[in-house]
Amino acid sequence: MSPRGSLRRVRPRLTLLLWAAAWLSGCSGEVEPPASAAALRRQFPDQSAAVLEAREAFVADGEGFHLGSAEVSGRPSRPHVVLPREGSEPIRIRTPAGVEVRVRELGAAGEGMAVEQAVAYRRSGGTSFWSATERGVEEWLLLDEGVARGGEAVAAWEVEGATLRERGEAVELVEEGRGTAVLRVSAPRAHALSGRPVAMALRARGSRIELTVDAGGEAVLVDPAWVLTHGAMNVARKGHTATLLRSGLVLVAGGRDDGSFEETSTTFDSAELYDPAADAWSFTGSMKHARARHTATLLSSGEVLVVGGDVESAHEIGGVDLETAELYHPETGTWTDVASMHLARTGHTATLLRSGKVLVVGGGKNTFFTDSVELYDPESDRWDLMAPMDDPRAGHEATLLSNGKVLVAGGSYVPGAYATAQLYDPEADRWEFTKEPMNHARSGLTMTPLLNGEVLVAGGRHRDGTWIASAERYDPGTGRWRLTSPMNRGRVSYTASLLPDGMVLFAGGLTDNFFYLSSAERYDPAANTWTVTTPMSSPRVGHTATRLSSGQVLVAGGNYSDITLAETERFGLARGEACTSATACLSPDICVDGTCCDVPCPCGSCGAPGTEGRCGETGSPEKAGSICAPARCADELNTFEAVRCTTASSACPAQVSVRCVAYRCDPQSGACRQSCASIDDCLSGYVCNLRGHCVPAPPAPEAAPGCSAGPGRAAPVAACAAGALLLALGVARRRRRRAGRPAAATARARMTPSQPGG
Repeated sequence: MSPRGSLRRVRPRLTLLLWAAAWLSGCSGEVEPPASAAALRRQFPDQSAAVLEAREAFVADGEGFHLGSAEVSGRPSRPHVVLPREGSEPIRIRTPAGVEVRVRELGAAGEGMAVEQAVAYRRSGGTSFWSATERGVEEWLLLDEGVARGGEAVAAWEVEGATLRERGEAVELVEEGRGTAVLRVSAPRAHALSGRPVAMALRARGSRIELTVDAGGEAVLVDPAWVLTHGAMNVARKGHTATLLRSGLVLVAGGRDDGSFEETSTTFDSAELYDPAADAWSFTGSMKHARARHTATLLSSGEVLVVGGDVESAHEIGGVDLETAELYHPETGTWTDVASMHLARTGHTATLLRSGKVLVVGGGKNTFFTDSVELYDPESDRWDLMAPMDDPRAGHEATLLSNGKVLVAGGSYVPGAYATAQLYDPEADRWEFTKEPMNHARSGLTMTPLLNGEVLVAGGRHRDGTWIASAERYDPGTGRWRLTSPMNRGRVSYTASLLPDGMVLFAGGLTDNFFYLSSAERYDPAANTWTVTTPMSSPRVGHTATRLSSGQVLVAGGNYSDITLAETERFGLARGEACTSATACLSPDICVDGTCCDVPCPCGSCGAPGTEGRCGETGSPEKAGSICAPARCADELNTFEAVRCTTASSACPAQVSVRCVAYRCDPQSGACRQSCASIDDCLSGYVCNLRGHCVPAPPAPEAAPGCSAGPGRAAPVAACAAGALLLALGVARRRRRRAGRPAAATARARMTPSQPGG
């Protein structure tokens, strides 16, 4: 055969091989398709259902893939989302308030494909699966082997239409020009192919969100979630009340929305509950009467008494004052009317006395102010008029002192603000002025009881209308007022909250020329100093501030210029700030070694130079040998033994499960029992003997009285158990007899005369 003929035969084969190689290597120029559902289920069988089997699917159309908004309990719970046809195009997310954010995932490319209930895009180093949730959307990133290593950035998103702000381990998308967070991005879950823990973090870098993951080069599935910020109330309101319930929830009731200058003001009867754990609001029962500028008092029973206030009226300037009162019942979420006051009032105070009764003092507006005082008895549902104050006043403050008396200070009357302060004695039903007045007349002030029993009064408006930066403290022991160092700026209609460490947080309000403040500062009673702290994200006045069970402070509602706010914020110490065990760090950080730290860090140290509140990798020598995980029962048969810290790692070593022998695990100590008081303390097959030891149960059911039930019939369980117990007692008795025989025999031998031939 000629060489040319041979070449003719080889060329078609070579061409075919080259074409196949090019196709297999992706040289065709087309984007590789995303991973299939089968591939996801094969690699991550336990998580694939959450990715592929959402309750709701995206709807494909000419624009891309739509996911409509959703409601829970009558309020928006999810944004409207449009995924693009092409992965390199931006994702459009629109909030219920109409704010639209465009998010471009860097590295995503190719046409989106519906994969069961999800939408998938091929991306650099893996696949992006988007699925719907009740609160928003989740993007499950399936990263190929070798991508997630060394804590390097594995994904990034470019954001338009919002600015970025880190909040704990999450990143918030903040509406431009308002400072209000509208969306929150978090990465709560990551799963390595081997199942081992995966370190990850979200960071804001200018307009870009970056995700870093360290899976040691393994294939990994990460879950960035995009949700609405559930910190916003369902209703924008000011002049409302906020009360911390015994359950840890916060009850917000009433208030009003002035809308814009052209719109009519609306007073609300609605109420809602805030759940700090879920950072979510839900409606509860509505009040019997719409009201604002009322008072709310937590009673000894756990119920909440709401009193007075006013409601807007087209015929009355400033609204109509109310004399009505009602109770909120947390168990049922309902309200009931109670007896009305003798006098309608707003701008009053309500103070819970030691007796469980509620003292309501003063109030009024425009040219009407009152000196009247009423006392409500929850047991009899009755209001009694008490001795009046010496001066009529409204806009004052009142607090219960450690001696049982009530301090009332400040406020105003027609001539202007008061400097006087009075004490009410509930036992004698008598008023008297303090030994001296305050150093400054003030209305719109705050009054905060300090941990040492003194009372801090700060800010407010002077008689001439100027704003006051001064503060002073009242000492019940001496009955005198003394000035403290002044605040950093004068303010009125702000909030003051006692923090767990004894400091007082002041937030928001108005200053000169009616300038709305977002600033905040803290007062240290021990050092008598004021420190400017992180400002709120939104200026506000007419808001509420509630210290939560965690020690954080929830700021809710209020207004900014002509805008009534629904947004809420929580104050806590930032990561890296000094803290005490009772001080609340900003969630999700916690106080470790006197520093707000990112993780518990049980065996390491937090706050070392350069760590900025992050837990170190190695263990601390000071903690080496200390128990970081106490013993605990896995179940009745097994216990997890206590483990101690080492210097090898800041994490607590893994606990090892050990099987109990004879004895059950004790839930109180977490360890296997060492003795028994009854058969319930022993494992199956063992009984408790008279010495308090679990011993094997005697065998031979037929030998146990009552265990035989006749041919073909099962023995009664109770009879067998009783028989086994009797046998165990008999065995124990025989053992005691044997143990006592040598001694008894010796004693008898000594007492018996010797026999002949013995």
